[in-house]
Amino acid sequence: MSEKVVDRAAARIVLLDPEDRILLQQIRPDEFEERTVWLTPGGGLAPRETYRQAALRELHEEVGQAGASLGPCIWVRKHEFAFRGATYRQRERFFIARTESTAIDSSRHDSIEAEIVLGYRWWKLDEIDGAANTVFAPRLIAKFLAPLIEGRIPDRPINVGV
Repeated sequence: MSEKVVDRAAARIVLLDPEDRILLQQIRPDEFEERTVWLTPGGGLAPRETYRQAALRELHEEVGQAGASLGPCIWVRKHEFAFRGATYRQRERFFIARTESTAIDSSRHDSIEAEIVLGYRWWKLDEIDGAANTVFAPRLIAKFLAPLIEGRIPDRPINVGV
């Protein structure tokens, strides 16, 4: 029997607080694995929704940050992963956003998010650099985050790899 393949578009948010910390969520991508991954909040596009609209919706739904200031698309990546018997081929666009509030409200999570999201944390760049045994997505997030913290926003989205 062949495995189901799902092509999916997703919007992700690089949310920075006043101290230039990035908000990452810890997920357990597969219920049978022990490893966890730290990644930016975000999710799939709804029918007829743009990437930008999805990013704004996800800010509100996943972390309760409806008041965050959403900037341009800064990164892109293609990512393939297995989830619940299907292979997802995901095209992601990452938007930079700024917030004054570090409060997180995950009460709007759907049932899947409630199951796989283990928690949230505001990370400093040097903490990411020093987290040797921690898995991040994208894997080289610190490399691509550093210029953003310095105020260097790319003219066009950068491919950040896996």
